Amino acid sequence: MRKINSKGITLVALVVTIVVLIILAGVTIASLTGEKGIIKEARTAKELAEKASLEEQVDLAIIKAEQKHRNPGMNDVIEELKNSKVISKNEQVNQETGSIITDLGYEITGKLDDYIGKVSTGDNEGNTSGGNGTTGGNTTGNNTSGGGTTNPPAPTLPSTEDTKPFLPEGCELVEGTNLDNGLVIKDEEGNEWVWIEVPKSIYPVDATSSDTTAIENAMKTYSEEYNVRTYPRDTREDTPAVGINDTIKNYWDLKRAMLSNVFENGGFYIGRYMTGTATARYSSTSALENISVVKKNVYPYNFVSLAQAQEASEMLHIGNKTGSLMFDIQYRLLLKFIDNKKGKTSSELSASAKDWANCKDSEFEINEGKYTTTPTVSGSWDAKFPFKKSANSAVLLTTGSRESVLNIYDLAGNVYSYTLGRYGAHATASATQYSGHYRIYFGGAYDANGKALSKVTAGTLSGANTGFRTSVW
Repeated sequence: MRKINSKGITLVALVVTIVVLIILAGVTIASLTGEKGIIKEARTAKELAEKASLEEQVDLAIIKAEQKHRNPGMNDVIEELKNSKVISKNEQVNQETGSIITDLGYEITGKLDDYIGKVSTGDNEGNTSGGNGTTGGNTTGNNTSGGGTTNPPAPTLPSTEDTKPFLPEGCELVEGTNLDNGLVIKDEEGNEWVWIEVPKSIYPVDATSSDTTAIENAMKTYSEEYNVRTYPRDTREDTPAVGINDTIKNYWDLKRAMLSNVFENGGFYIGRYMTGTATARYSSTSALENISVVKKNVYPYNFVSLAQAQEASEMLHIGNKTGSLMFDIQYRLLLKFIDNKKGKTSSELSASAKDWANCKDSEFEINEGKYTTTPTVSGSWDAKFPFKKSANSAVLLTTGSRESVLNIYDLAGNVYSYTLGRYGAHATASATQYSGHYRIYFGGAYDANGKALSKVTAGTLSGANTGFRTSVW
């Protein structure tokens, strides 16, 4: 019989091989997924890195709160945590324990212990001040030691999640005013300012203060019904008589700064009255006032160019807050604010204001201030009362002479208000002058049938019927 010699693996060898492979697989799986496995170690390292990053963001949010507020409280820090995208809701911070549950689900403790039960005492306004427990020779604040000066808590203003009015140093809240009826503050010079709320809820949830394009687009959508034209443009001209005597770059820097500040604070201030002067002006050659004011019963600051109005507005800044003429979008936001707070309806704002403003077709009686029927004649202002104005007569009044809307006077009459807006072509870096430009003004005038909405005119207005209202942000 022929013997066949075949080579192959025996059953025992196969079993041994399989057992060895199973053991190796088990060791490999254990090294990957075990208590100290590679995958778990990698996941742990990732979580530790994320949590460390969040803790740094919490530290930065605390620093920002300390910079913005004289003696920040828990709510100030929470607001900065939301701005930094660490949390999205106030409820993610336990105000009793100071623990933070971040949007990524991590719990951070021990960072807010110093702010438990602590309430804000106002803005820093650029001044460094110590908080509770601060020590040092010249540092000021509450409960300071080591030779420091103890100051009483600074006053605060009412606020909501949508709007956070700031109170510049030296200013005070005017009694009886609030966010519903028109919150008014008075500065050290006696000028009065009304807070215009622009709700924070109108912006995309992921918007930041640097997203100025997204911020402005949200503002435009929010105030669309008060758009002066389909495409209002930004503009700036080099000739002092018709524009800001400044560079285009600075114009855009100013606008971006305004958008960012309004976004951060949920609003801005405007003059309670049109900007005025202590001395009456009778022509564009009248000497410019070194000090302009925002007070009742002063002469309107008229016979002024846009550039001169902007310069005067800049001088009305409060502390480190910027003073400026309003951009077109700010006036639209002003009208939307009045509509929202039911000061006037949109139909009332777009209709004749003769019943509540000083317009040519108005008919009313006043018993204070001054008036003139010949504003270009020196010495023509009179103060004989009662004074009755008949319809279809032109009478220029001192500021604040007629009805206010949410504590805002001179909104739709007396003198037109300059804005920094223009209806026409976009400004470009090479442009120095425009032909056929259309300047945007708001409100009405004593010699015209006025309303709160805008007036678009070719060329410029700079006579007795044109003044300006200053904003601060």
